[in-house]
Amino acid sequence: MSGDEIREITKIVGDDKYYFHFVHRINKEFEVSDEQRNSHVYVLFQENAKGERIGFCVIGHSPSKMKVWKNVFKEEGWIDSRFKMRKPSYELMYMYIRPEHRSKGYGKTLFKKAIEFTKENDIKAVYAYISDRTDTAMRFYKQMEGKIIQDFSDEDTSAAFFYWHFR
Repeated sequence: MSGDEIREITKIVGDDKYYFHFVHRINKEFEVSDEQRNSHVYVLFQENAKGERIGFCVIGHSPSKMKVWKNVFKEEGWIDSRFKMRKPSYELMYMYIRPEHRSKGYGKTLFKKAIEFTKENDIKAVYAYISDRTDTAMRFYKQMEGKIIQDFSDEDTSAAFFYWHFR
């Protein structure tokens, strides 16, 4: 992920106060990351019918994070002994579509683009930690055939670990 891509993400999120923290978190995460890690992080953009960028997906590979997740999944008893984290795998880090463009199919298009990108790079799985104040994201990822490893939802937050495995 480059500085130009982070600036483009900031532009897309714009004045969306609900997701302002989102841009701050991305900036912070990639400021402290090393160049090697960033070289395995990719940004895919979504355009509307006018060709304007209205969304993005950040997806990539962090072997250390996948190892931590695998250990936590097993230690916490969220997965049984038959579950295998596939390698190589990507993490779906962030996905965003501007509010005025939601429920028009752009999210599905962007997600499918991310999955195709993953498959083209011979990646065997995608894992994601999804958390939001509403259940909209959870419903979306379930609709995209995501399987839940563990659901942490409560009355204030919808949160879960999801995965998608490929052949």
